[in-house]
Amino acid sequence: MNMTTEGKRRAVFTVLSEFVDGRELWQAMWRWQNNYSDKSQFELNAFLSDCRDIEGIAVNRPTLYRRLIGILMNNSADMKPDPIQDMLQFREQTAMDSGASAAEDWSETFTLVLQGIFAQLRSDTARMVKQYATEQASRDHLAKSLVYEFTLWEGDQLLGVSGVPLQDLRRLLNVIYIGVCESLGPVAADRILSTAVTDAADALAAQNVSAPEPRLLLSRP
Repeated sequence: MNMTTEGKRRAVFTVLSEFVDGRELWQAMWRWQNNYSDKSQFELNAFLSDCRDIEGIAVNRPTLYRRLIGILMNNSADMKPDPIQDMLQFREQTAMDSGASAAEDWSETFTLVLQGIFAQLRSDTARMVKQYATEQASRDHLAKSLVYEFTLWEGDQLLGVSGVPLQDLRRLLNVIYIGVCESLGPVAADRILSTAVTDAADALAAQNVSAPEPRLLLSRP
């Protein structure tokens, strides 16, 4: 198989649009474009895991995976036109909302979620997950300051992310999740992430502090 990026994008769009539409469809397309467009079809499971917060994808992952593999392996398959212009229009429409989210200080919320994740891992697994996430975050061109802070973070101190765009925090959390998937499998990773986010929300509520809602880290534009 030797398909161009445009061809792969059309294939992914063709299959995803059978199961989701509107905002959720464009969210998923941008995740693929930003993180998976230059990778092989063997990364599709990671992509579908990345979209676990989109119900239409989460409940149809096996079917989606088979359909995507099939259409990517068959260059002659009927595909919808390239959606890039609609994707760009969606990104422009959401830019203002993203900018508003970036103004919040996520340091306490994000630290609590990370602490909740790594507290559930054995020390050797935690080291592997952190190494994987650090390397992947660098390859995905996350803000160097964020990657550096995460590299130095040892778990017991506040991770200073004031001023870091919410989108970057979501991307870092996602590569951490994928690292847990690689080590323990998607079922355990889903449970660990869900527990960490819930516990963080409960801790903030108990402290009665004004901080962003942890669950927003799972809702990526």
